[in-house]
Amino acid sequence: MRVHRILGTAVAAAALAGTTLVAGGPAVAAPGTAAASCTAKALETVIIRDRTSTSGAALAQLNKGQTASSPCQMFYGGSYTACGITSTRWVKVTKSGVTGYVVGTCVLQPA
Repeated sequence: MRVHRILGTAVAAAALAGTTLVAGGPAVAAPGTAAASCTAKALETVIIRDRTSTSGAALAQLNKGQTASSPCQMFYGGSYTACGITSTRWVKVTKSGVTGYVVGTCVLQPA
């Protein structure tokens, strides 16, 4: 019962913050939500993956200083350590027609 209460609280908090929670699989935005358009800039070279996990297939690379379009949402998935920070936050990006996820600690995305 306690697990359901904690999970429910986390989902509610994410909804209030406008984020989507994902558990290591392909991230899906909440139905009926129109995401704004942002630009994500790589602070370090990052791999664009097919899911929010470091074991996700590498689709492309976003080099340091390059930008990619992003829906201004955070996604949560597998844990990683990158750019000196351990996190579970991922950013969805599209670059040259390739859409995937990059580690969130190594990209700058305007709020």
